[in-house]
Amino acid sequence: MGTLRDLQYALQEKIEELRQRDALIDELELELDQKDELIQKLQTELDKYRSVIRPATQQVHKQKSVLQEQQRTKRQAISAEPTAFDIQDLNHVTLPFYPKSPQSKELIKEAILDNDFMKNLELSQIQEIVDCMYPVEYDKESCIIKEGDVGSLVYVMEDGKVEVTKEGMKLCTMGPGKVFGELAILYNCTRTATVQTLTNVKLWAIDRQCFQTIMMRTGLIKHAEYMEFLKRWAGYIITDNSLSFAVCVVNLPGDGFCL
Repeated sequence: MGTLRDLQYALQEKIEELRQRDALIDELELELDQKDELIQKLQTELDKYRSVIRPATQQVHKQKSVLQEQQRTKRQAISAEPTAFDIQDLNHVTLPFYPKSPQSKELIKEAILDNDFMKNLELSQIQEIVDCMYPVEYDKESCIIKEGDVGSLVYVMEDGKVEVTKEGMKLCTMGPGKVFGELAILYNCTRTATVQTLTNVKLWAIDRQCFQTIMMRTGLIKHAEYMEFLKRWAGYIITDNSLSFAVCVVNLPGDGFCL
């Protein structure tokens, strides 16, 4: 009888061990599902940043091809100006910085966050854009943007008032705290409307190259972080006389109007 009790006790211990292992397997499977979901989310973010980088790099290759063609045609050496879109040197690019009052910084930030095309930028990107914007002033009845022109600047209005027209028809007037001209740097298109001053105006501006450098550098940093994350795989092995299985565990990082 004593031997039977011992066997029953040992069996109960084994059953309890198996129950605990089943619970652990369920927990690990749930964790893996969460990791898979995070990886998919990271991949989506990576694709988004690649979509920003690819048009810019294509533009650089196009510019280089044009320069090479000119070099062959003219039979003379052409020294191309260094471009901020050289991905290998991107991390070494020094962006311009223009001092601003706290009020101006806040006005630019709020204007970007209020813009339908720019409000989804990361705060770090917005901060760099704020730092890189430089002051521009126009007198009354000056033309800032002309419909059909090729544009390379985006503006934030700090003081004054402007009128927006398209094909001679008035669309609206804009005052301080508004962004305009953003389509030129976001989509490399011609100006879709004309903007003329109604008063003396003070603006802040940033050019396409500086803007795209900020976007590309952020994308490259994110890409490097994601690649490092995906490399952090550790083997987690649980073995027993009657049970053996392996589970991969991932180390998680700390989880209007437009022209």
